[in-house]
Amino acid sequence: MIHNLSQTDTLLFATAVATSATQTANLDCKGADWATIRIACLAEVNTNAIGPTFRLSESDDTVVTNFATITADRAGTDGFLASAAVVRYDVDLRKRKRYLRLTVLPGTATNDGVTVSAIATLSRLEQTPSAHTNITSNITVVT
Repeated sequence: MIHNLSQTDTLLFATAVATSATQTANLDCKGADWATIRIACLAEVNTNAIGPTFRLSESDDTVVTNFATITADRAGTDGFLASAAVVRYDVDLRKRKRYLRLTVLPGTATNDGVTVSAIATLSRLEQTPSAHTNITSNITVVT
C-alpha cells in the first residue's frame, strides 16, 4: 500500500560553485515513487558567465561510474541564471533505479561562480516515516 506521505531534506547546503568545484549529492530513493528536486540559484556573479550546468543521473548503487544521465543537462546558457531562479526536476521513480545523483558542474569562465542549494522531496512513500526519521540518512554529499 502506498501512503501519500513525503519527506524533504537538503541535498546541497548553500554552496558557492566556482570554476573548479564540481558539487554532487546522491539520493537514496528506496521506498518512494516520486522525487522532486529543487535547486535554488543566486544570480551569476559574472553577467557573461556560461555556467553552471545541472545533471541528474541514476544508478542501482553509488559507484560513480555506474550513474547514467536520465535527463538532458540544464545549463546556465539556457538563460535561467540571469537572475535568481529555481531549477526543478520532477522524477517518477517507479521505473527508475534506486539512487539519483545531482551534479552541479561549474562554468569555465573567470568569475563564473554561482551560489546554489538543493533540496529533495521523496513522496508516495511505501512506509510512514517515524517522527524521528529524517531523509538525511538517505543522502550522501560528495565534494
